[in-house]
Formats: sequence, C-alpha cells, structure tokens
Amino acid sequence: MDIETVKVWLQAVNMLGTFALGVWLYLEKRSDKTNERVSKLAAKVVQLDKDVSSLEAVSTAAPNHADLAKVYESINSLAATVNQLVGENRGQSDTLRLILNQITQKGMS
Repeated sequence: MDIETVKVWLQAVNMLGTFALGVWLYLEKRSDKTNERVSKLAAKVVQLDKDVSSLEAVSTAAPNHADLAKVYESINSLAATVNQLVGENRGQSDTLRLILNQITQKGMS
C-alpha cells in the first residue's frame, strides 16, 4: 500500500467517523429535548393534580342536590306566605276604603 491509498482510506474513515459523530450528537440532543418536554409535562401534571385535589376538597363542602331542593322548597313556602299576606293586605285596604267612603258619605249628608 502506498501513501496515496492510506490517505484515501484515512479520509474515508474520517468522513464516516464525522458522520457517525454527527448522527450520535443529533440523537443525543433530540433525546435531551424530549426529556426536557417530558419534565415540563410532569410538572404540569403535578400542578393539575394539586388543582384537582383542591377542587375535590371544595366540592365536598358545596351543597348537593338534596340541599338545594330544601332551599327551593323553603323559598316556595315563603313565596306562598308572602302572596297570602299581600292578598290579605289588599283585602284590608279595600275594607278600609269602603269604611272611609261610608264615613265621608254620612258626613256629607
């Protein structure tokens, strides 16, 4: 083997080595970016887990359907009582008007 053949082989080995190193670095960097993204997602999942836990804790203290039904029932009962009082008040007003009308008519006669 002469020196020219050795040079050609060394250039080929150098080129293949450089190419292999480039591929390895590309794959390694891509893996680093993937690990970075996975780490960020893991942090988000932890935060979401905390948020869901706090929402669950708050929701246990919130009124349920049965509690709201009792409140609506109480409001409906109160509304019926108020309507009854309004009706009675109108009746009293009408009676008072009639009495005043009779008094004023007798007073004029």
